[in-house]
Amino acid sequence: MLLLCCDYHMHTPRCGDASGTYEEYVEKALERGLREIGFSGHSPQYFLPREHRRRESAIPEEELEDYIQEVEALQEKYRGSLEIRVGLEVDFVPGHERELERIVHTFPWDYLLLSVHYLGDWPFDHPKYIGRYKEWDINDLFATYFRVLREGVETGYFDAVAHFDLPKKFGFRPTREIPEMDEALLACQRYGVSLELNTAGWRRPVGEAYPSLDILVRARDLGLSVCVGSDAHRPEDVGRDFEKAEDLLGRAGFTSVVRFTKRQKIPAVFREHTSCG
Repeated sequence: MLLLCCDYHMHTPRCGDASGTYEEYVEKALERGLREIGFSGHSPQYFLPREHRRRESAIPEEELEDYIQEVEALQEKYRGSLEIRVGLEVDFVPGHERELERIVHTFPWDYLLLSVHYLGDWPFDHPKYIGRYKEWDINDLFATYFRVLREGVETGYFDAVAHFDLPKKFGFRPTREIPEMDEALLACQRYGVSLELNTAGWRRPVGEAYPSLDILVRARDLGLSVCVGSDAHRPEDVGRDFEKAEDLLGRAGFTSVVRFTKRQKIPAVFREHTSCG
């Protein structure tokens, strides 16, 4: 029986990189035995000039209110069957905090996921631009990434960090310890930011979850909490590989995850109980 029953990283048809209807995501969640889900569409590309912003990877800012209303309609439709939260996966780009603040504070989010997908103008996790890894010393790349991630945590705007060690997506790994990674974890501790165990890594070339076991152990030692997300961009990936996630969290020493509502965290034990209630 599935013990982890909250999936907080699911995309929306308003993101151009996601397929399926809202109802298809919800029905797959029910089929998988989930008790709670959260839609977390990609945030508007507030850091780009308006003429360069693309629906293919983001919800347009003028549609955020529509997105929230659509999720709220689902909450009513499935009341009593499934708890549904409204979140946002927000790309953090240094220097654009003022534009980011508008998105964070204008809308009634249940939770906000911090993501870093860009280093400068390079969307480093996009397969189309994988060749640019050759331009970097791999250790410098990871150090730069974790510095940006730490800056995002230190804004105080976020509830959890999505796919914490994302630069490993294509199998690239540092060849030494990266102090900036520990600094990012310590920032999470100071600001009360959770880590997301993101199961999409098992569907990527790296073949392992984000973050890795050793990072999860460090997070546990620091007293950080974790949430779980499938990063589903299609309905069939909702709740995918959650059995593996249960095992990984257990190996790292976690016995509970967190739930979100109105920017508040609620602990949910998963090792001794069979539901998140």
